[in-house]
Amino acid sequence: MYMPKIREIKEALTSFFTAPYTSKFPFQPYTAPEEFRGKPKYNKDFCVGCGACAQVCPPKAISIVDDLQKQTRTLTVDYCLCMNCGQCEEKCITQKGIKLSNDYSLAVMDKQHSMVFESIDRDLVVCESCGEAIACRPHLLYIKERLGAKAYAHPNLLLETEKLFTPLEPYQVKSRIRREDQIKQVCPRCRNKIVVADEF
Repeated sequence: MYMPKIREIKEALTSFFTAPYTSKFPFQPYTAPEEFRGKPKYNKDFCVGCGACAQVCPPKAISIVDDLQKQTRTLTVDYCLCMNCGQCEEKCITQKGIKLSNDYSLAVMDKQHSMVFESIDRDLVVCESCGEAIACRPHLLYIKERLGAKAYAHPNLLLETEKLFTPLEPYQVKSRIRREDQIKQVCPRCRNKIVVADEF
């Protein structure tokens, strides 16, 4: 007959008379350690809406929807798809736009519950020639800040700086491209057409 070792008996008795190691969640709140990788959350003060987080997300948990009529861009994190890998935080161009939190609880009864999604809206700059999206306004201002005085060489960045001081009249789309369209908010494709038309 196999007799248990003294060490095994000691471990069994020690485990029996000591307090449980596990937490009492959900009856008592649990605070995750600081390095815990929880749900990613956007910071409205630092997110510029560039979309880098959506481009590097492995499970495609971050989606981007551009509303050209309202001129807004909505970035949404679907926590049902998110695997908390931290790629969005690592590749964020501002390093503060999206951060992994210590929030780990995703227990909901409905997948459409607001706790399953994290969204942020940014103002969208639309091409005044073709109507396509150029970039988010905070993104252009971020680029302008990074470039410093060199930013004044680009009409789009120059116009965004001007809007900080004075309102600009809305632009009316003309039937054809003209030389004055170079000083308008236009996308790279339309700007190329304007330069070529002006040159030839």
